[in-house]
Amino acid sequence: MIFQDVIASLHSYFTCNLLIAFSVIISFKQFGGRPMECMLPMGFSGAWEQYAENFCWAQDTYFIPPKVFVEDISAEERRERRISYYQWMPFFLLFQAACFKAPTFIWKYFAGQSGIY
Repeated sequence: MIFQDVIASLHSYFTCNLLIAFSVIISFKQFGGRPMECMLPMGFSGAWEQYAENFCWAQDTYFIPPKVFVEDISAEERRERRISYYQWMPFFLLFQAACFKAPTFIWKYFAGQSGIY
C-alpha cells in the first residue's frame, strides 16, 4: 500500500538525503581538511600556524568586506560583524534532515497501529 504521494516522498527521501550529503561534505572540509585559513604573522612555523588556525576556527570570526583594510576595523565593528555559526552547520543540517524524515516515521507508526498500513 502506498502511504505517501510524490511530494511527500521528495520531502522525506530526497531532501533528507541531500541535507545529509551536504552535512558530510561540510564535515570533511571542517574535520578532515583545513576549515579556515587565518592571517598569521610571517614568523610562525608549521606547528604554530596549525595551532593559530585551530584557535581561529574555535573562536568567533568576523566578516571584513573585500575592499576594507583589516586595520580600519575597530573592536566594536568586529563584535557587530561576528560570525559564529560555521562550526555548527553540519549538526544543523543533520537536525533538519531528521525533521524532514520524522513525519514519515510518525505516519508509518500510526498508520500501522490503526490498520491503515
